Amino acid sequence: MNTSLQSRNSAITPALVKAVEMWADARTTASSKRRHDLLRDKTNILLGDGHDGNAAGFFVCLNKPVEQITPADVKFWQGYLEDMGLAPAGVYARISRVSSFYNWLMEDPTFKEMIKLNPAQMARPKAPKAYQSAKANALTDDDAGRLLQYVRDLAKGDDLSAKRDYALLRFFFATGKRRSEIVDLRWKDITLQKSSVILHTEEKGGLYRSTEIRDWGVFAALRAYLIASDRWDALTNEALLQPESPVWLRHDRAAKGQEAVTSHGFVFMFKKYAKAVGLGDIHLHQTRHTVARMVGEQSGDLSEVQTVLGHQNIATTRVYLARVAVKKDRHSTRIAGRLGLDAKPPTDET
Repeated sequence: MNTSLQSRNSAITPALVKAVEMWADARTTASSKRRHDLLRDKTNILLGDGHDGNAAGFFVCLNKPVEQITPADVKFWQGYLEDMGLAPAGVYARISRVSSFYNWLMEDPTFKEMIKLNPAQMARPKAPKAYQSAKANALTDDDAGRLLQYVRDLAKGDDLSAKRDYALLRFFFATGKRRSEIVDLRWKDITLQKSSVILHTEEKGGLYRSTEIRDWGVFAALRAYLIASDRWDALTNEALLQPESPVWLRHDRAAKGQEAVTSHGFVFMFKKYAKAVGLGDIHLHQTRHTVARMVGEQSGDLSEVQTVLGHQNIATTRVYLARVAVKKDRHSTRIAGRLGLDAKPPTDET
């Protein structure tokens, strides 16, 4: 928290800043590969200054001491977030973070005598239903193909970032995996075989799974990127990476050595590509929805979709697929026929 922000917000005391940092540290898994990003995001939800058009943090927006916050204040912040254009799921997630912070304060010996109630718990809205937003939509085959072709054309040049991003997109569309499962890959997580690539990833819930990719184009895109980034030996046809080396690197001017690309960095580029081909503001998670739709349409088997997505409960897959799948029409032409209407497309002669 910078000093100018503290001077404008009397409630943002050093003690509050320290408490937020301690809460974020205590509530974030130490072994998480995204720990740095998670710590930053949690801190910004409470203390973000709202620069660059982002929503201001809870205490910055309200500018009231932590012990004086009421449920009415939480409702006010909820309205502010909604006015900022945040989706219901995003609003709910932010207020849940505030609730988590107050629960931590009430358990901590330093603060529990001062904080007697959790205002966010009393005012938190109902959790939105899963997969019920526009960002849950799957891409059409044409949209996904157009996006991939655009990045592929960029990758044919000398742009290392484009070569990396094309390979990343091939991995996402081949597997349907979550963002961190692909972006955080280390070389030890990949096994190259003659006709396939094997990924060894830690998935949601702490489960480990090996996934085979038989799409040769995925390997070709990966090798092209490693060759361009001087991490592939053409003579031995082997990668020049240590087991703990990150697969995907930053290639911007601010990068220091072989620094891993962050998920935020890749998502920024992903959104830039999507807008360039006319897809608007889409979400990276829609690649997962797209794979789910395609597998469901091709196999007609819910358990196949469950296997690809790595869901432990098939009920989760059923809700997921019901939201993203395109419902096949089996009745409209028959109904038109019974009503004496022409349901056939026009021919060249008509």
